[in-house]
Amino acid sequence: MVLMIEFNALEKSARDRHIPVIFKEGITFIIAELKARHAHSLLEIGSAIGYSAMMMAANCEDLHIETIERNDDLYQEAKRHIQEASLEDRITLYHDDALSFDPQLLKGAPYDVLFIDAAKAQYRKFFEKYIDLVKDDGVVIVDNLDFHGMLEHPETIGNRNTKALVRKIERFRKWIVENDDYHVDYIPVGDGLCTITKAKHKLKLALHLNDASYLHDYLEMGVDRIIVAGPMSAYSSHKFSLEEIEAISARVPETYVMVNGLYDEHELPALRRLIDAYAKMNIKGLLFQDFGVLHYVKNRYDFRMMYAPNTLNTNYMTLNVLEDLGVDSAWVAKEIPLEEQIAIKKHTHLPIMIQGHGVQYMMSSKRHLLKSYAKAAHKEFNQDNVILHARESDYATHIYEDERGTTIFSVNKLYTLDLLNEMSVFDYLYIETNYMSAIEAIEVTHMYSECLKALNEVGVQEYVHKMKDYLPMLREISKPLDRGFLNDETLYRLEDVKRRDNHGAM
Repeated sequence: MVLMIEFNALEKSARDRHIPVIFKEGITFIIAELKARHAHSLLEIGSAIGYSAMMMAANCEDLHIETIERNDDLYQEAKRHIQEASLEDRITLYHDDALSFDPQLLKGAPYDVLFIDAAKAQYRKFFEKYIDLVKDDGVVIVDNLDFHGMLEHPETIGNRNTKALVRKIERFRKWIVENDDYHVDYIPVGDGLCTITKAKHKLKLALHLNDASYLHDYLEMGVDRIIVAGPMSAYSSHKFSLEEIEAISARVPETYVMVNGLYDEHELPALRRLIDAYAKMNIKGLLFQDFGVLHYVKNRYDFRMMYAPNTLNTNYMTLNVLEDLGVDSAWVAKEIPLEEQIAIKKHTHLPIMIQGHGVQYMMSSKRHLLKSYAKAAHKEFNQDNVILHARESDYATHIYEDERGTTIFSVNKLYTLDLLNEMSVFDYLYIETNYMSAIEAIEVTHMYSECLKALNEVGVQEYVHKMKDYLPMLREISKPLDRGFLNDETLYRLEDVKRRDNHGAM
């Protein structure tokens, strides 16, 4: 056992040489946390000279530590200290960059504790790389979240690089606190610690709102996220005014607004004014597809940014790149099979929303096709409820026009009430209420809400029981229903393609 006086000398030596080591109050808290948890295994990111690993090992006799350090001089010094303290059998030291290190070389996973005290600008990347190595009931401890008080008093920072570093730490703090997958406790000791534990994963309910008069009912049902369309929104047959959106956001903590068009240059001034107006409301996030929206918001506002381009999110690699650009969540394309959608979710840390029920977006055009058709055909019709049939097919679609052009949705509604157990890996299940009456939207949302509560709070058997009761009712209330592309192996239905080939174009 290393004497405390030797640890004191080691800490003083490090501080005299400006080597960052954890404050004594911080390591004292961590040791108490390790003992309370009866921790046996710990992975440390950032060994420095070995001070924190040695303190933990010396005070927790059953604890085995693996620690990673990329700096050669610090690694060699840590190695020497650990050998001098005769702690080689309790502390395994790796010389590598933790971001490129192969986790398969680690011996103690899954770990009771992950301790991150390394390059502060990379905290989120460290966390995302190693969180899956932590036990479900384990804890992540992160140091230096105050960064010498600079996060609370950024006006005292003169150095540009330091300002950039502080912003990255602040973004990590904000991201982890707002991440529903984790429970975070901030500990105001040392240079600021936080403990992060895994929350039980739950598939939550998101709703495209088409009638604000029933907002209270949706909240009572447990709808977690309300998505609304407003000025300059796309792909919604109902739009709210700014005043209505402000009233909705005042009542709903998780209000997201669709700023999801592809915008022309002449529209940008109005678009920026609209986003500025949203920033004055209690709006949590924006759905977008035009990266001009992301560029304008970035470093200006704190909106959560959901990338929702309808048909484009078809692989996890794109999503992982977008995450680095500031995208906080994404909507996976529904035009690929459910199996592929699940694979995308399993390979990205981004929260993912998937459509669960409702009419399905098919295509859009900036041209006003209905007006052009009416003019060419010398016909007049009610453009608020037009049904389009493909030639030689009984498959029907809704078609409507607004200031952004023409949009087509299927008449058939996707349904997944009996697939919620498979879809529980996702973060949000989206109910599309375009072309639903208020009563249908309420009834459908109630069924999905009750089945999700049974699945999340009781278990699969209770969910199956409720689903079997509700499914016949769903088929009667919300029809016609189909599976969309969930079971398809190709983008187009082969039987439809063959029929059109035989009978001519649409």
